Amino acid sequence: MEDTDMKLAYGSSMKGDVSAALKNITEPEALFFSVASEDMLEQAASEIEKAFPGIASIGGVGQAYIGRDFFDTGITVIALKENIKVAADVLEQASVMPIKYIRRLENAVKTVGGERGKTACFDICSAGVDVRAVTTLSNYLCPLGYDLAGGTSNSSAVACNGKVYKDACAFFIIKNLRGKIKSYKENIYIHPQGTEKQFMVTEAEPKDYRIRTLENISAEKVYTSELGISRDKITTQTFKNPFGHVCGSDTYIVSIKGVEPDGSITTFRPANKMDFLTILSMGDYREVVQDTISRIKHDLGSASAVLSVNCLFRYIMFNEDHYWDNYLTEMCRSFSHAGMVGVGEHYNTQFVNQTMCCLAFE
Repeated sequence: MEDTDMKLAYGSSMKGDVSAALKNITEPEALFFSVASEDMLEQAASEIEKAFPGIASIGGVGQAYIGRDFFDTGITVIALKENIKVAADVLEQASVMPIKYIRRLENAVKTVGGERGKTACFDICSAGVDVRAVTTLSNYLCPLGYDLAGGTSNSSAVACNGKVYKDACAFFIIKNLRGKIKSYKENIYIHPQGTEKQFMVTEAEPKDYRIRTLENISAEKVYTSELGISRDKITTQTFKNPFGHVCGSDTYIVSIKGVEPDGSITTFRPANKMDFLTILSMGDYREVVQDTISRIKHDLGSASAVLSVNCLFRYIMFNEDHYWDNYLTEMCRSFSHAGMVGVGEHYNTQFVNQTMCCLAFE
C-alpha cells in the first residue's frame, strides 16, 4: 500500500553549523527552523535558502523539539515532507500595519490552491507584534475555513525564504493533499474550585500590556487578595495562577509579567477595558495532555503529524516538575511530533499565553 502520510524530518547542530543540520534532509516541501540567538538568524536563513532554493522556509529564535529530542543550543531544522503543498511569505510592519501586506497572504493561499478543511496557516512572529499579526491573519483565513496555529519568536526578527525581517510575521500556508488539517489549543488551567469568579477590567493600557484596575481596585490588590499572597510572589505565582480572559464559552490565558509601583500589573497579552478576567488554577496537566491526544485521534483518526508551539512558561514548569521529557514521549508515542518553544502562542483568532497550540495533519 502506498504511504500517503505527510512526514516530519529534522537535522540539528549544537554548534550552529547549518550545513551539518541540513546534511540528512532530502526533498523537503517546507523548512521550519529555530536558532538559539538572534545573531544566528540571518546566516541560517541565507544558508538554508542556498541549500534548498525556492523551498518555503520560515524561522525564529527559541528551543526546538522533535520526537523525544529537545534542542536548546545551535540550530534545529524541521522538514515538512510529502503530500503537502506549502507557500511562505511575511507580513511586514506587523506592529502597526500588517494589513498593508495582505496581498501576500492572498497569493500564498492561491499558490497552494486553498481548500476548506485541508488548508491551514502556521506562523511565527517577532516579539510584540502578536495582536495585529494574528488579527490580520485570522480575519482573512477564518472566514475561508482555514485554521491558524503558531507562536512568537524570542527575538525582534523572524526569517522567511532566506531573508530576515524585523517587526514581522512569517507564515506558511499549508495544504494537506491527502486529508484534513486542524488546529488545537491545550489549556492546562481550570477555574478554581469549579467557580468562575470574574473581574471586569475597569482601567487598562492595552498598548503597554498593562492592567491598572479590576472592578475599580488595583490589579495587584485583587490578585494578592484572592490568592492570599504577598506582592513579591506575583510574578512567580503566574505559573500556577495566570489570569484567564473569558471569551464566550472559552478562556484564554494571560500571563503576568510584572508589578508596577502604582499597583498595576503588566502582562504578556494585552487586556482591554471591559474585558472579563478570572484567576485560574493549575489542573491535572497529565490528564489534559491525554485528552488532547484523544481529541486529535477522534477527529483525525491516525494523524500523520503534529506541528506545535509550546509556551516558554509551560516548558519551564514542566521541566521543573520533571515532566517535560514525559510530555514529549507521550506526544510522539501517538504522532510524529515536532515544534518550538515560543514566548506567545496563536490559535485561530486569539493570541494566548502559557498554552500549547498546534496543527494536526490527517
